[in-house]
Amino acid sequence: MAKIKIIIIPGSSRAASHNARLGKSVEAALRTLGAEPTLISLADYPMPILNQDDEAEHGVPENAKVLASLIAEHQGVVLINPEYNGSFSGLMKNTLDWLSRDVGLKVFKNRVFALAACSPGALGGIRVLAHARDNLVSVGADMITPQLAVGGANNAFADDHSLTNERAAGLLQSLCETLIHRAKDYTRQEPA
Repeated sequence: MAKIKIIIIPGSSRAASHNARLGKSVEAALRTLGAEPTLISLADYPMPILNQDDEAEHGVPENAKVLASLIAEHQGVVLINPEYNGSFSGLMKNTLDWLSRDVGLKVFKNRVFALAACSPGALGGIRVLAHARDNLVSVGADMITPQLAVGGANNAFADDHSLTNERAAGLLQSLCETLIHRAKDYTRQEPA
């Protein structure tokens, strides 16, 4: 059987992003469990702010089409969200908005999604996970229950990208195992 392919999308393009570091932790954990992870940066897929007048005049941005095609090659998606004022980063929200247009809507319906967040604060971005879950469910995404919020991000990572907190490491393991198990349901379906 082919390896389960999982794409990991951090919602921050900042060079020293804690959420990009968490993406490396997720990537390592998935690889250890036998999946084939792909970690991307949204900085490689710049898109204008969604405006339906611009969309009517210019169409869907090419990078939205490219990203939708890339996601369609995977059975699972991990969205890693920084928490900006208790909610999404503008970068992640705009990306999800463009993917919810006709070009990417099937992307939400033909694979399984997991959520994670990371923050220097004690709550680890937990508030953004509820917002993200509501947003994704509204476009038909199949969501797993386990999720991960990593607090104390300044000291959360070892040099090998593993998580230093035992509880957080256990939650990461649970998230990855559940995602791989559920993603197997999508290996028999037609691509998006």
